[in-house]
Amino acid sequence: MLNVKVLQPAEWVRTGTVPTRRWAVAHGRSITEGGECAVATGGRQDVPVKGPRPYIAMVLMESPGKGGGDPLYEESVMLVYAADDADARSRAERRARSRETSYLNDRGESVSWRFKCVVDVSATLDEDLTQDADLYARHFRDYAAYERFEPLLSGEEL
Repeated sequence: MLNVKVLQPAEWVRTGTVPTRRWAVAHGRSITEGGECAVATGGRQDVPVKGPRPYIAMVLMESPGKGGGDPLYEESVMLVYAADDADARSRAERRARSRETSYLNDRGESVSWRFKCVVDVSATLDEDLTQDADLYARHFRDYAAYERFEPLLSGEEL
């Protein structure tokens, strides 16, 4: 019977294996609780290293529209270090709530930003953030909806 060895990020590069989230997405599976990438080996069974690891959190902030106008939303990408998904979500929410603010803009109008929700939390695709790294990926099927949603694709000003 083969043992399972948990590969850490440096080993992903050296052995050419695929980070957990990429493998899970490609195979329609969820990521393991600890977010490790397990591969079959003929050697001993290594214990996964636990502790804070990098997570990406997508956070939504909202500024109400002036005079009944449409609100403005800000989607922020945050890097947090956490022990697991739940801890990462909690840390991202605390960080976003600390950014809530109200101020007067250059026209003397009151502007406020409030936390709306944590949209997604995901372990970074690569854990070694000391060099170029893949951080986050999301998948969708409706490109036309994405194009309508993302003004930067058409060069539209905000």
